[in-house]
Amino acid sequence: MALYFGKTINACPAALIKLLSFYKFQPHFHLFFLHQSTTEGALDEFTSKLIQRNTSKWKKKQILAHNNDTNLKHNFMKIRISEDIENLDMNTLNELFENAIECDDVTAIIGLTKQCTHYNKIPSLKVLLSALSVCARLGHRDIIVDISNLCERVRPELLKENSFFEHYIAEALWMNGDITKSLSIFEKVYRENAYLRRKIRTIMKYLIKNCIRNHSQATLVNLLQFSEKLVNEYNDYFTLGCIWQACILSEWFADQQIAIDYLLKYQGLCNVIINKVPFVVKMSLKQHRTEIVYRLMEVLLQYEMKSEISQVLLVLIDYFIKEGQFRQCREIIVWSIEHDIQIVGISGNHKLMNMLAKDVQDKIKVKVTKQTPSDYHF
Repeated sequence: MALYFGKTINACPAALIKLLSFYKFQPHFHLFFLHQSTTEGALDEFTSKLIQRNTSKWKKKQILAHNNDTNLKHNFMKIRISEDIENLDMNTLNELFENAIECDDVTAIIGLTKQCTHYNKIPSLKVLLSALSVCARLGHRDIIVDISNLCERVRPELLKENSFFEHYIAEALWMNGDITKSLSIFEKVYRENAYLRRKIRTIMKYLIKNCIRNHSQATLVNLLQFSEKLVNEYNDYFTLGCIWQACILSEWFADQQIAIDYLLKYQGLCNVIINKVPFVVKMSLKQHRTEIVYRLMEVLLQYEMKSEISQVLLVLIDYFIKEGQFRQCREIIVWSIEHDIQIVGISGNHKLMNMLAKDVQDKIKVKVTKQTPSDYHF
């Protein structure tokens, strides 16, 4: 691609610096620096240290207060769980579960579940699902099964509506390393219960992010097969989009290539990930990984998504100006002209365009038209 630029130069022509200083074509370009006096600098440094010191004290107090509150809740839970819940009303039972959920206290949830099983009592559905979510996230499959058995005796209709909580069991299995079986259950629930598809998407988004980060190639293959089934059978690109984002931001070239290949394979995926592009570009440039941005632009160019490319180019120019790499800015301008891509906020600045792209001035055609006042007569 034409955007693989040459070596960076640290210095730039005086005329270019002067021009860039004169034309403030983007407010977020970091081109202007205010040189403060020594006195002002010392005062600012003193003020910053004072604010930082006070902020640190405030944070310590906040942490201490939070820890005290957590300890109080744990002590409260120990006292209440030691009591029988047989005579507790629904609100009190909900409160006990909510405190345990807030602290991710699985021990308390287990204790409450055992008592609920003994007395055939369950909290409200909202609280129950939150407790199941905590258990699933921490891999406690047995507790989920116990709650499922309890509901079967007390409120069997909840099981039918929520597919016997199998999606929580699938998440717990995933956390315990049995990803193949987990995906099989997720697929089954997705197919049988349209009501739970949104919940499954939310769970998968969290699981995929951690999975790609750990770089398990076998798991990635299974994930891709699962997501492609959702695409082909239900036209659902959400899971594949999550995999794409995790892969394109991966430090491994193989993962990045998978992301690019799937963009080329599924045009529908390209439409889905458009809203992810700004985040991907921002995170890539934050780590100075411009090659990912270039490869992504190649795909966008194939689909003629010039509006999206324009936004990416603008971010690239901002990045290179921050880095002091003005030659790269010039290369971007030249490339945008060659591919007929208008960069918002820059393309209209013809003097700047001519300066940055002086080698291709014949490609820049500026038409200046002046309206004749209506009261003029010739």
